[in-house]
Amino acid sequence: MKTTRENFIGTLDFDRFQRNVEKAREFNHEHWIGDIPVRKEMVAFFKAFKDKRYNIVPCIDKPSTVFWKRDGVDGEMIGTPVFNTLSITFPDATDFRSGELHIMHDGDTPLFCVGSKKIENEKYACTSDGYNIRQSKDLKKALKIAMTYLKPLGYDDVLNNCRDKLSNGIENLRSPAREKLHERLSVQRSDMAQEVAHMIASGYVPSTKAFKDAVDLIVNEGAELRRMQDYKPRACFVWVKPNSLSYRFTDETQVTECTSMDDVPEFVRNKLAVLQIAKNGDAIADVGVRVSDITYWVFA
Repeated sequence: MKTTRENFIGTLDFDRFQRNVEKAREFNHEHWIGDIPVRKEMVAFFKAFKDKRYNIVPCIDKPSTVFWKRDGVDGEMIGTPVFNTLSITFPDATDFRSGELHIMHDGDTPLFCVGSKKIENEKYACTSDGYNIRQSKDLKKALKIAMTYLKPLGYDDVLNNCRDKLSNGIENLRSPAREKLHERLSVQRSDMAQEVAHMIASGYVPSTKAFKDAVDLIVNEGAELRRMQDYKPRACFVWVKPNSLSYRFTDETQVTECTSMDDVPEFVRNKLAVLQIAKNGDAIADVGVRVSDITYWVFA
């Protein structure tokens, strides 16, 4: 299937990817994985891995590098853009990555590399790029590493990738209430002294605009603002897959898998309907947070 803007999976700009592809075709590049120009070693690595995990999906998250070869006609060196790194995902979770396949060279010898957050390579400092990479000159050994670390993401893996969006979303809902209360209730000392004197002298009717604004705010919006400044809803993480939907409340341990929307609780369905027309990252009070096209936090 031809790669289009609609079915392209990756964080690299699609137009940049397309220019690389067109240039590789112009220079008659020989080695491809679908519409992706690569080194021949990557073809062998990817094919061997796909034979073991048939449903892997390659993603383009990193820029191309230049592969130099001599033109067979006049002997000039031609630089062709190729992708030495392919991120790996699976159909159920294309917004997230299990890791990556990467080709490096030690002189003329190719190194087959596997990258994953689950790899801890103690030859490198934990702050180094190499800490999350293992490599081998032997394709079979590299394939075993890939099989160990590049697996389909489970429910908890996807949830953990989305956890920050929940805390950020709730904080975005709390902040306006806190700021509004702080702005209106931060009264100058002179106003405070005058108001206290007035309170003593008479039945309480605000005598300063600052106090009147504060009182009006509390009367009209106080209950809702106090609720929102410490907003902490019960949250349910929802992962929508091609053929099913999984959900779990954060205070529970059991994940529920539904193959029919009729089996999904009505309040979850209703709130998903609202979140599906929101933008990624949007938080809606008493509804939830849209993380991506397939992941959501629903507030109970």
